[in-house]
Amino acid sequence: MSIETSESVKHISAALLAFQGETDGVKRDAANPHFKSRYTSLEAVVDYARPALQRNGLVFTQAPGRVVDGALELTTRITHAESGEWQQSTMHIPLAKKDPQGAGSALTYAQRYSLMATLGLPPTDDDAESAIDRNNTRQEPAKATPAVDDNARTIADVLISAADQAKTLDAFKDWKIGQNGKITELPEFERKRVNRHLKEVYDRLLADEPVNTLEAG
Repeated sequence: MSIETSESVKHISAALLAFQGETDGVKRDAANPHFKSRYTSLEAVVDYARPALQRNGLVFTQAPGRVVDGALELTTRITHAESGEWQQSTMHIPLAKKDPQGAGSALTYAQRYSLMATLGLPPTDDDAESAIDRNNTRQEPAKATPAVDDNARTIADVLISAADQAKTLDAFKDWKIGQNGKITELPEFERKRVNRHLKEVYDRLLADEPVNTLEAG
């Protein structure tokens, strides 16, 4: 990635300095059962970064571009609202599969890693890292992401994994109706994480519908 900027960066640089003074890393909140590893979800990055961005007058936008040589373009721009100054970079993510699901997965991957890189937010293994004041110069920042119990996180992960098993839009809708009670009972952070993933699954299956209809005919 290369960085492009507005002609002046005086105000946005000061705002980013203040932002980075308030933030540390983002906790790895999601699990990848295939690789037996944990990673930082896009939801966690956005939920953690947004309050500090808003306090410092910063806004981010992310827009997908063309698919070039099998790689999807994603441009991430940070704008200082008051001055209009900006900086942006474009990331290229290879598509694992050339279909809507592959594009959606690549886009989500690019969004979270591009935003973390642009804002200087590394993934962390636990909350202890974000509590460290290595230079003893500032107070511990307030956590933007509320703590949730392990049981709620496990239920949310199970729901997300089950949603990924749906093969058709109708099957997904029927499954979701049966899970509404569990989703509603989740703490807010986990409920938001599940609902965002369900929206991604819904959009993917909806995009597949015309293809399935043609094949059926």
